[in-house]
Amino acid sequence: SSGINAEYGVLRDTILSSIFFTRLLATFSEVSWLIMLSEVARDLNAATTQCDIINLLADTLPPICVLAQCFVWSSIILHTDSLMFFEEFSWFLMFVINTGLNIAFLYHGNRSTLVILSLVHGALYLPWQTLHLKYILSLDDPPFSLSIVTISRILAGLKRAVWYRKRSVVREDWGGWIGESWMFCYWILMPIWLATITWEYEKVAAF
Repeated sequence: SSGINAEYGVLRDTILSSIFFTRLLATFSEVSWLIMLSEVARDLNAATTQCDIINLLADTLPPICVLAQCFVWSSIILHTDSLMFFEEFSWFLMFVINTGLNIAFLYHGNRSTLVILSLVHGALYLPWQTLHLKYILSLDDPPFSLSIVTISRILAGLKRAVWYRKRSVVREDWGGWIGESWMFCYWILMPIWLATITWEYEKVAAF
């Protein structure tokens, strides 16, 4: 996301590569991911600190993720990068919270693999996301205005999201180095990280 899809670049020009279809899949997977992180944090809290405030913060992760989805869908349908900043800032906020929770667990003596995985992720992701947010602010896109929210623009945006694709291997069509690093992390590193968390969580839950 984040201006990376501004040109709707694809490697394979098929309907399965449409921004609408891929974003729909991402919406369900991302919300599920944050629900899982919330549950992991609550269980770690029960085993470590038993603090109500930590449970409250953990419970904010799925709603913030839903808010992020609203921003990204609005950005796609209205065809504006200005709302992408708010979507990506929501992700920044989610992982500030998740990293902070795991710092608390570590401080209270929990050095489990689940805690270390989240801390490593936060240490790598948060500095990168800071650069990402700066990149979005540098995009040549006018500030969001309610005047662009019209039925005709929404229908045109939905049609574009479903049907328009640009087959390309040009770096600029994928967001330059920011886009390349985003894709590498999102499609390669993140699945490994999530699978490891799921595996570790299942081992803990079995006892």
